[in-house]
Amino acid sequence: MTHSAKSVLVFGVYLTLVGATLLIIPNVFLTVIGVENTSEVWIRLSGILLMALSVYYIVAARHNLPIIFKVTACIRCTIIFFFSAFVYLQMMEPVMLIFAAIDFAGATWTYFAMKKEGSW
Repeated sequence: MTHSAKSVLVFGVYLTLVGATLLIIPNVFLTVIGVENTSEVWIRLSGILLMALSVYYIVAARHNLPIIFKVTACIRCTIIFFFSAFVYLQMMEPVMLIFAAIDFAGATWTYFAMKKEGSW
């Protein structure tokens, strides 16, 4: 497995873990990030969507699909800007920037791995 594939695989596993947490024990997650607990279904739906999305990352990594690596690196780099805007507009708690930073760091890892491999 290439280094860029490993970076995408790690992100896929990360999404699986966050998604499973949101699905199974959502209020633990919400408490950690300082958001009011909820019994509404939206948080669990978010978990299902993250877990479904994680499958694409894991499959792309296992089959070494560089076009997916490029697309995900670009998209994941934008998350920090959206989250920053949401925090600025007081639509989201600042702690969520940690998750945006994780996305950005992972995307940067993928980008530099692809550059080193000559596939960017």
